Amino acid sequence: MFARVATYTGDADELVEGFERARDQLAQMDGFARAYLCINRQKGRALTISVWETEQALEASAEQAHQFRSQATEPASASTDSVTSYEIALTVEPANTTA
Repeated sequence: MFARVATYTGDADELVEGFERARDQLAQMDGFARAYLCINRQKGRALTISVWETEQALEASAEQAHQFRSQATEPASASTDSVTSYEIALTVEPANTTA
């Protein structure tokens, strides 16, 4: 699994609205696994994490991901501060707590 992490500065509510507009298109992309939008309303900061099944899917999605970021940030007068890709080396799942 691979992830793209991007950070943003701007109004958190407007960023949420902007990224909501891209939700359905993102979900339909080949190799897409899941995505998260994390926000800090007090500091006007946000980050997105998109998870991809393969490195090839991550790379193939780069141009569309750039377009999604632009569509989300421009109307919000927000900026994209960084974009970095990672290999996911470890995941932790909740322990099974059935009695």
